[in-house]
Amino acid sequence: MKHSKGLALVAAMAMVGMGSVCAEEPTAVSTEPGLQTRGVRMGAPEMRLSMQDAVGLALQHNINLEVSRLGLAGSTAALGGSVGIFDPYFNLQGSASESSSPSTNNLVGADVATSRRRGLDLTLGKAYATGTELTLGWTNSRSSTNSSFYFLNPAYSAGFTLGLQQNLLKGFGTDVNRAGIEVARRNRDISRLAFEQSVITILKQVESAYWNLVYQRDDLAVKKQSLKLAQDLLDQTRTRVRIGTAAPIDIIQSEATVAAREQDIILAENQVEGAADLLKKLMGFEDREDWQSRIVPTDSLEPQAEPVSLDAAITDALEQRVEIRQQQLSTEINEVNLLSARNATLPSLGLSVNYGYSGVGGTETIRDPDTGEVIEVIEGGWDDPLQQIGDGDYPQWSAGISFTYTLGNHDAKARLAQRRYELKSARQTLALAQQDVIAEVRSAVRGLEAGSKSIAAAIKARELAERNLDAEQKKFANGMSTNYQVLKIQEDLAAAQASELFAKVAYRINRVQYLVAIGRLPETMGVTIVDEVPPAPTVMLEDTGWLKYRSWTKDPDLRVKKTGEK
Repeated sequence: MKHSKGLALVAAMAMVGMGSVCAEEPTAVSTEPGLQTRGVRMGAPEMRLSMQDAVGLALQHNINLEVSRLGLAGSTAALGGSVGIFDPYFNLQGSASESSSPSTNNLVGADVATSRRRGLDLTLGKAYATGTELTLGWTNSRSSTNSSFYFLNPAYSAGFTLGLQQNLLKGFGTDVNRAGIEVARRNRDISRLAFEQSVITILKQVESAYWNLVYQRDDLAVKKQSLKLAQDLLDQTRTRVRIGTAAPIDIIQSEATVAAREQDIILAENQVEGAADLLKKLMGFEDREDWQSRIVPTDSLEPQAEPVSLDAAITDALEQRVEIRQQQLSTEINEVNLLSARNATLPSLGLSVNYGYSGVGGTETIRDPDTGEVIEVIEGGWDDPLQQIGDGDYPQWSAGISFTYTLGNHDAKARLAQRRYELKSARQTLALAQQDVIAEVRSAVRGLEAGSKSIAAAIKARELAERNLDAEQKKFANGMSTNYQVLKIQEDLAAAQASELFAKVAYRINRVQYLVAIGRLPETMGVTIVDEVPPAPTVMLEDTGWLKYRSWTKDPDLRVKKTGEK
C-alpha cells in the first residue's frame, strides 16, 4: 500500500524530454525526522519505473537522507538551547550551625556560651544581552544564645535586596553576549544546507543509476542482436559447407564467434543485475523479497540537446551552490568568533548597584539595669522584620565600580590573533570555493557541448556500420566476401551501437553534472525541501545599534556593514 501511494505521488510529475522540465506538482521533501519506516515492503515481482518514480521512492525511503535529517534535528535543538545563557536562575541556600565554648570573662553572659543559627537565603537572577545581570535577593536567619546580654533572643533578621551589575568594557554589547546564539543559528543553517546537499547527491545518484540501468539493458539487447547475426551467419555457413561452396574451417570461425558473443551476453546480464541492485539500494530497498524485484525502466534513452549559456550558468552557480552558501556561513561564524575575541582583550570595568531593606525582630527580654532581673518578656517572631521591611524602616544601598587590567594580556591577544587568521583563512577558502565552482561549471558546459557532438557522430557511425554490414552480407551471399570479413563487420556494427548508447547515457549523466554544477538540480527535477524552520531565539534590545560592540570597535575586519551591502 505504501509503495502504491509513493508511486501515485511521483506519477504526477511527468518528465518531459530529458526529464529536466519541472512538473506542475513538485515533490516535497520534509526535513522532519522519524517519518521513515524501516523494512517496509516496496517492491513487486516486476516494477515498471520511470526515472521520476525512482526519484520519488528514493526521496521517501533512502536511509542516508534520514541520517541527514537527524543531523539537522540535532542542530535545531542546539539552536533552541543557545538562548539558555539568558534563562533566569533561582538559587536556594539553607544553613544551620551551633557552637559552644567556655567563657573567659563576665562579659560573655554565661559560663558556657552556646549559640545556634539557622538561615535560608533565596536569590533570583537573570543575565541580559547588554552585559547586565539583575538579582533579587531575600535573606532570612534565626539565632539564639544562652547569653544573658542579648535582649533579642531568639532574634530574627530578614533582608530584601535588588542588585544590578553592568559590564562596561569586557562583556559589553548585545552582539558579544549573543555570540553563542548567532553561531548556533548559522550552524543550523549549515546543517540545513547539508541536508539539501544530501538531497542533491541522492538525485544525482538515482538519475545516474537509472540511466546506467537503461544503458545496460539496451547494451544487452545489442549483444543479443549481435549473437543472432552470428548465429544466422553460422547457419548460412553450415549450408554452404553442406553444398560444397565453403570450407569446413569457416564453421569453426562462426562457432567461435557465437561462443564469444554468448559469453558477452552472460557478462552483460550480470551488469544489468548490478545496475538494478544499485538503483534498489538508492531507492531504500530493505526487504529481502524486494531485492528479487525486476526493475523495468520506462523512460527512453533519447536525450535532446539543449543550448546553455556559460555566463548565465556561472552566475547561477555562484548564487545557488550549496558549497558557496555553506562557506559564507562559516565565514560569518568566524566573524562572530573574532568579535568575541576582540572584546575579550579589553579591561574589565564593572558597575554594581544594590538597594534594599532590612529588618530585625524577635523575643525581647527587658531586665533591671541594676539587678539584671527579668522585668518583662515581649514575644516576637518572623513578622517583626517583615513588618519593618514592608514599612521601609531601614533602607540600605551600596554602589561600586571595579576595574581590572591584565598586564601583557598575552592569552587574550593570542586568541584574537588566532581568530583573525581563522577569519582570513575562511575568506580565502570562500574565494577558492568560488574558483572551483567556476571551473566545474566550465567543465560541465564543455561536457554538454562535447556530448551533443559525440551523439551526432556516434549515430552517423552506427548508420554507416549498418550500411556496411548490409553491403558485406550481400557480397557474402554472392560469394564475393568471406566468413571472416562478415564477422569482422558485425563486430564493427556492435561496437558502433554500443558507442551510440554510451554517448547517449554519457550526455544524460553530463546533464545531471551540469545541473549539479549550477546548483539547480532539485529545482529542475521538481523537488522542493519543506523545512519547518524554528523561530529564531531573540533577546531584549538585540537590534539596538549603539548597544552592539561592533558599532564601537574600529577593527577593520569587523566594520559595520552599510544597508544593502553584502
